[in-house]
Amino acid sequence: MPRNLARLRFRAPKQLRPLNIARIHPEDHGTLHRRLRGHALELSKPQTPLSLQIVVNPKWKQQPGKKPFRMSYKPHTLRDLVDPEDAATHGQIIYVFANVKTGQVIYSLNELLDQYHLEQLPFLGKHSKPPTIRPDEWTPHCAITFPFAEQGLQAFRKLREFRHLHETSWDKTNPEWIRLTAHARMRKIMDQVANTSADIAEVLNVQQHQSVEMRKKAIEQEKKSLRLMKTMWDEAEALIKDDRDASNPKWLEQQIKNLEWQLGTKRNRDEADTKRLNDAKKGHEVRLRRVLRARKNIEGFNQIRVDPDFIKMQEEHVAQAAPARGTDVEARIDELKKEIALERDLTKVLDRSIEDIEQTLGEKQAELTELEDAFIASLRADALDHPVTRSILPPEHRKQLPRPFTMDVEIKWADLRNAEYAAGNWPEAIVHDTLDLRNSRQDVQFLNAEQYHGSVSDDVQGMLKSLERRALEAQGLVEEAPAPESEKTGVFKYLPEVKNPFKRADA
Repeated sequence: MPRNLARLRFRAPKQLRPLNIARIHPEDHGTLHRRLRGHALELSKPQTPLSLQIVVNPKWKQQPGKKPFRMSYKPHTLRDLVDPEDAATHGQIIYVFANVKTGQVIYSLNELLDQYHLEQLPFLGKHSKPPTIRPDEWTPHCAITFPFAEQGLQAFRKLREFRHLHETSWDKTNPEWIRLTAHARMRKIMDQVANTSADIAEVLNVQQHQSVEMRKKAIEQEKKSLRLMKTMWDEAEALIKDDRDASNPKWLEQQIKNLEWQLGTKRNRDEADTKRLNDAKKGHEVRLRRVLRARKNIEGFNQIRVDPDFIKMQEEHVAQAAPARGTDVEARIDELKKEIALERDLTKVLDRSIEDIEQTLGEKQAELTELEDAFIASLRADALDHPVTRSILPPEHRKQLPRPFTMDVEIKWADLRNAEYAAGNWPEAIVHDTLDLRNSRQDVQFLNAEQYHGSVSDDVQGMLKSLERRALEAQGLVEEAPAPESEKTGVFKYLPEVKNPFKRADA
């Protein structure tokens, strides 16, 4: 059986078929009435299931063997609420589920719980580890959406490590639990709801500090790579324009053949002569490879130079580099870094709170980020940055560093009060929202049996009247209903209507 939910296959949702009564005889009122009633019943059904699926159904999985298997319709899951457009990749969303009885917490990268998720829970004593996933005991706790998958996967790993520490090193944080009975201590260790909020806040704070160093390393590597790339392209162009024999591939190939012939003769068996000829041959081979590589790179660059995508990319680089024009950007960046470091040092020395200088630091940090991005964009514009132009770089410079973490993180809570367990520790950029588990029920009107049958009958009568009017209009017995006038918008709906005095009353 697949451990990954991505391997489960579902049938597409059943589409509502349009009403087709072309083959029904007009005098067959019974068949027409049944067809209209069936269509009204289909229209009355909700577009999405009203219940939220939490646990994987074993019947969804293909059993071993060649038994006939019919895929089920796609269930209504937590992902439909968190990511309705299905745009997130694997690892970008962390789903947190909690046990309503014990407070145990499970972290998942899938929106549905399966049996293998129980491997996260340790054995703490009798009845501490449930034998199976019960959908009536597990409920969504929160869902964390990250800007990209790498950041989400790192947070997922750290959250599981922190929870493991809570479950195994409880004597360091709560030494008073030693005096409790074994059963009471087990129940306290199992309850991880409050610790989950604190762990999420701590992981996000760690990532916020990591983002500064990651951005610094990424900017330094990008500077070195772009400057080296520009230098290497200048050398390649100079090598192509060189008219000397040493830059001619045919001349170099002929020299290599001559040296190979000289090495094969009997008179060049002396060790010094052999070393001299081998060194000369090796130098020509290196020169030949450089010339051929330069020609190949220049040919590839000439092909993409007229490509609209390449031109558009260069225009974007020039537009992004606008804040860096007319100023000594590197000097201003160094000055801002010193000012920010000085403000933080003064805060520690003078015992000032970070809230006092929050606005000043925010403005300087925003200016620093803008100038750094503009400076990198100016280097990219000068070096004509493109995947083809980067191919000239050596492998160690083509390798991209991990993308710097950002705090564009959104947490949706089933109960927003759970975020208060870590009040004061959340990064300011984090967005907290509510996870509406009953979203599919908001647009549904619930009726009793009598009201439902009455509503369906009214819909059937309305469709019958509409069909009768269409038939009479087709025969010319009834005038067509005038089209509704378009409603005026903007300023025009406040202006009075002016009648045309030259229009005749009778046509």
